[in-house]
Amino acid sequence: MKLKRNIPLMYTISSLMWGRFFIPVIALFYIASQVTLAQFALIIGVFSLATLLFEIPTGALADLLGKKKTLIFSRSMYVIEIILIAFFNGFWIFLIAKIISGLGVSLSSGTTQAMRFDTLKKQGRINQYKKISGNIQVITNISMAFVFIIGAFLFTLNPKLPAIVSLPFIVLGLVLTFFLEEPYKNKKKMNMKNYWTHLKESINYFKNAKIVKYLSIMSFFTLSAIAISLSMSSVYFEKILIPISFIGVLAFVASMITAFTSKKADKWEEKLGEAKSLFLIQLFLVLGVFLISLMIPHYGYFLYLLIPFISGFNGVVIGNYINHHIETSHRATLLSIKGMFGNIGIFLLFPFIGYIEKITNFGFSFVILGIILLVGFILLYLYSKKLNLKFSKSK
Repeated sequence: MKLKRNIPLMYTISSLMWGRFFIPVIALFYIASQVTLAQFALIIGVFSLATLLFEIPTGALADLLGKKKTLIFSRSMYVIEIILIAFFNGFWIFLIAKIISGLGVSLSSGTTQAMRFDTLKKQGRINQYKKISGNIQVITNISMAFVFIIGAFLFTLNPKLPAIVSLPFIVLGLVLTFFLEEPYKNKKKMNMKNYWTHLKESINYFKNAKIVKYLSIMSFFTLSAIAISLSMSSVYFEKILIPISFIGVLAFVASMITAFTSKKADKWEEKLGEAKSLFLIQLFLVLGVFLISLMIPHYGYFLYLLIPFISGFNGVVIGNYINHHIETSHRATLLSIKGMFGNIGIFLLFPFIGYIEKITNFGFSFVILGIILLVGFILLYLYSKKLNLKFSKSK
């Protein structure tokens, strides 16, 4: 049965698509490509806006056109992005590349999870979703860890080399996507009438799904805080006096920690229950951001590790919770709506934090980010009381 190869293929593709050797030094890579740090923050903000604008429409597209075809389009966008940043320089080229990447991310964000969940559902293996999601993150982060070490070294040889070396990995990931099998055949034909009807149904579904709304709003803060912290990590390391040549090793350790928490997330969540798991994600993020703001030379790296630690746990737990509250026919669209909230957060907060860093300093910008998170999570708690949400307890 062709469907059996989906999960092994997803393991391989996820590993390949993160074969981006410039990630551990992404901010420095942009600067070396004639993009300032403030422009880098702006580009990431525009990227999030592009992803935000495309997010829901492409989620509905995946539900109607098919998840496999949507993923093929998505990964084609990634190939174009890498070509542009590998062989060209300057703000406008990198801005265009990131907008194209935003389209790719919006096409794949909800679709990838939906394909995984529906594959397991068709095989009667839904109870393995958390475990398999954790395994995918483990494999991805272990691959990233080795990529990070090599990437930072390549950057010291030639700033463009990490992007050039990334290209064959992304192309291979695209090729393997053609071998995925669609779990469920589409019941509706892809046309504008069905598209808009499906989109309206999904939005109404979202309005009435309390837990999905809560997790989506939470993603506004969690995804943006994680994205900002990870994206600016290379600049942070440089400012706390860590040599660029050593950044790859540190990124390797951080990625392995994310892999570890992804692997353990299933068992930890079962012991903690939903309420405590969500609280710990919020607590650790706030604490991690404030610890980064201390800007402690050299040893500040160990404080930063709280971010990749909670990132792995967050990715598995939130994905599992939200998938279990969505029906198959609207899965990709609803996951895209959740992703949209995260991208709104990145679009609004990343340029703002970049501006604060420009007029003050790096440490103070993270103090501001920590305050935003703290206030946001307090308001989210009050909102959960208003919705009268009931979370499961530990087993």
